[in-house]
Amino acid sequence: MRDIYLVESVRTGIAKAGKNSWFANLRADDMAGLVMNEVMRRAGLEDKKEELDGVILGGTALVNDMASNIGRYSVVMAGFPNSIPGCTVDRFCSSGVQAIFNAVAEINMGWGSELILAGGVQHMTHVPMGFGNLHNPRLGEFTDDNAKGMGWTAEMVARKYGITREEQDLMAYESHLKAHKATQEGLFKDEILPIEVDAPQKDGSTAKLIVDRDQGIRPETTMESLAKMETVFMKDEAATVTAGNASQTNDAASVVLVASGEKCKELGLKPKMKLVGFKAIGVDPIYMGIGPAVAIPMVLKQAGMTMDQIDIWEINEAFAAQAVYCTKELGIRNHPLLNPRGSGIALGHPLGCTGARIVTTLMNEMPYYGAKYAVESMCVGHGQGVAAIWEWVG
Repeated sequence: MRDIYLVESVRTGIAKAGKNSWFANLRADDMAGLVMNEVMRRAGLEDKKEELDGVILGGTALVNDMASNIGRYSVVMAGFPNSIPGCTVDRFCSSGVQAIFNAVAEINMGWGSELILAGGVQHMTHVPMGFGNLHNPRLGEFTDDNAKGMGWTAEMVARKYGITREEQDLMAYESHLKAHKATQEGLFKDEILPIEVDAPQKDGSTAKLIVDRDQGIRPETTMESLAKMETVFMKDEAATVTAGNASQTNDAASVVLVASGEKCKELGLKPKMKLVGFKAIGVDPIYMGIGPAVAIPMVLKQAGMTMDQIDIWEINEAFAAQAVYCTKELGIRNHPLLNPRGSGIALGHPLGCTGARIVTTLMNEMPYYGAKYAVESMCVGHGQGVAAIWEWVG
């Protein structure tokens, strides 16, 4: 494999989807264009955009302003040269990291691509969960028809593997605690691009707001307040999944700059991270959330590495039910650097952006904690899991 590096990254703050989203009046393609331009500025390539060989953006539910091949549309709306191609990839919750992997693979082929912007964007205010879906009526012939609902699959994981409501609420509490602490200490400052928006107000008006933080973090969260929340997806006595111990729906974008070693030398770019291994796997859609517990051992084997070589574990909290199971199964539930700055429950889970958001966070976490290797992983809708190993080379 060629020497291929991540050299710069940035993300927006993560807005909480809905009528009060800070990004309610900002389009997805414009949001992506802002971070694309900022990555080029941070890399010192603001006036050398013609050096890019392409843009690859992850996203899912590709309708409304997520439509029209947002990977290419964002190139146009960002004011980049028309010569730069763009495409969009969709692997649901892992689309952002899939886009980065695709960029690495494209450069590795040696067919002329040396410098690519890759990442993800999702606007769940403009494209709410389930909007535009037309599920196949024959789904029940192959799996339980309820498996099309991700919340239902979280309940199935909790029931099959005995994950209690208290365990789930504890992970949710910890997520908000860690995310709030990191925010208060300014640990997200370098990775977030401040954006001025017209934010909705309670009276229906808008007001100018600089979005430089994440909207969904709730520092007032307690185990007691979580325990009072009603279950959402199932209502029987065994139900455990609530809005409090599940990830949020969100609006955000995140992009990284991927470059060959030769291009880094040519343009004076400083390599920071490189991809050591990447693995996508499939699991029973009924237990969608177990994906990381399957994908991580496989990617470690692929890379010839062991668990004890990994310094940071970023396991996305799509639902606490599945994240608790996966981290317990892997033996890292109490690891000191498991989601050290919070994850999907507190920060949010803007589907197509999340995989890239985690990479951007890792680019700031790894030097801070003195980490050499990190794993990011997430479950993926309809029964998949993705895991990647990153090495710090900065």
